[in-house]
Amino acid sequence: MILFITIPAEGAIEQRGQLISIAEGDHYILNGENCPGFYYSTTSGTYYESLELTFSEDGFIDTGNAIYTSKISSGSTAFFGKKYKVLEDGLLSESLVSSGSRDLQRGNDFDLGNGCKLVLQGINGNYALLEFQKNSVPVTTKSVEEGSKFNFTTEVEGTEYVILEGTLEKVLDSKDPIVRLKSVNQYSDTPLKIEKGDEYGKFEVTAVTNKIIELKNSAPVRMQLGDYVTILDDLIDLRVADNVYRACSYNMTQDTIKSYKIRGTSLTVNRSDSSPDSCIWAADSFGMLFYDPEYNLSTEILELSLDAGSDWVPEGGLVYESLPVKVAYKNPEMEDYGEDWFNKGYSVLGWNGKKYAYLGTDRGIVNILLDEDEKILHPDEEYDLKEGYTLKVTDLDSDNACLTVLRNNLPVYSSIISPGRSADLGTHTFLYTKELNGVEVPLFSVYVDSVMQGEELSAVNLKYPLHFSDSPLELYYGKEFGELTVVETYPKLRLENKHVVWSGSDINVTEKIWIGQFEKKTSGNSYVTFYPYMNRVENVKSILPSTTPVSMPAMSVEEYLVGI
Repeated sequence: MILFITIPAEGAIEQRGQLISIAEGDHYILNGENCPGFYYSTTSGTYYESLELTFSEDGFIDTGNAIYTSKISSGSTAFFGKKYKVLEDGLLSESLVSSGSRDLQRGNDFDLGNGCKLVLQGINGNYALLEFQKNSVPVTTKSVEEGSKFNFTTEVEGTEYVILEGTLEKVLDSKDPIVRLKSVNQYSDTPLKIEKGDEYGKFEVTAVTNKIIELKNSAPVRMQLGDYVTILDDLIDLRVADNVYRACSYNMTQDTIKSYKIRGTSLTVNRSDSSPDSCIWAADSFGMLFYDPEYNLSTEILELSLDAGSDWVPEGGLVYESLPVKVAYKNPEMEDYGEDWFNKGYSVLGWNGKKYAYLGTDRGIVNILLDEDEKILHPDEEYDLKEGYTLKVTDLDSDNACLTVLRNNLPVYSSIISPGRSADLGTHTFLYTKELNGVEVPLFSVYVDSVMQGEELSAVNLKYPLHFSDSPLELYYGKEFGELTVVETYPKLRLENKHVVWSGSDINVTEKIWIGQFEKKTSGNSYVTFYPYMNRVENVKSILPSTTPVSMPAMSVEEYLVGI
């Protein structure tokens, strides 16, 4: 079979979807999991869009038999590959920035794109003065207290809508004032209005409700052997094979990547004297290192030591440490979980600034994906547990609830919980376990507090949902990260450089953490300033690809992108 491979223009990445049959009678549903172009969260597996195709003849889709549906869930949706906040039925505001957490320093503005930025004007005790600017012109300034949520609004057709929101998680009033922001979301101030009858290429909007937006093809779609056909403009294309009615769906992600550097506190040493010099950073001086305000917990330390009279870092002079700290389960019934490192609590540590759970000596660490207080889950609702996992109420009977954990929409575990009478653990706890590197990990647990069933309202009241990743990061003696090598995994994680490192250029510490430097001379003395930093990237824009025919075997998107 001959397929057309798209040859990307410079900076573009081709994303190929699955091969499908387009013969008479075939019926397919393409979505974010199996077809590129549609919005898909790589951290949670969440997607909203689908395209249903029904072929009445070989390579022929009749009018109304290509149906594009955008599902609306918890006030969010996606439309033609982009995520949106739903302001009201048919009025969508594009999600421009969605950041789990980041640090903001005075003088290092948070560039939100489209001429917008968030500026830290100053700090006063536990308060930070945040200013939202558009094209460098101040729009609104607010004084926000540590731990408080903030938002900035704009007026659209006489109605105020939120265009930027987040939480001021932490204020660090030091020599270089810095604040930690979390759950920062920015939305476009020029919403997209979708109405029934609107046309998008060959498609027409047929329904706009508070649950879905639906489009159907207003004209037939015909494909011949060897054809290239656009199904949804700028989103989904099909390439048809030369000698059989099969097609490959694909989309081009054309990346113009904008990167920025998040810097920690600068420390200066005098290299002109005869004594050794050292610099140490922790969460209070490098905001990208892990800090949990709920437990007032930080575990990471970065240390740089230099020999006297030398610009080389000696062996063992570059150190990264993270000490696991045991925290109790919020769910009191989980105290009876008696397996290895998860008995009566779990050990938390930071790694490259993120929160992980410790699996034990040489067994690695796992990301803590979810740790919340409570959640009310309705029978028609999906609870996103991240990394493709979701939780659903699949049945309610009186005060019994059947809960099901799914991975990429496939059930992996179900249990009937009768609060106060029967459960997986204790009398209330739903518990899904999985063995990771020889450790029986309580991968997902939740306390089922009560079950409500009625004619108008049915729901399950959940408490203390806790979810660990099932993909451990291997950390064993001798493993290398950047310039460092793991030299200790118990009772703490310690990495050191096993060879001398030149300090005259940026040092790659653990792949994600770097140490930069610059030198100044004053009064005959040489002073070197070191600072840790992490790089982040954002922003995607489109460019057009060129094409050429190539003979190739069928392969998955994953195989193509990683070059297997």
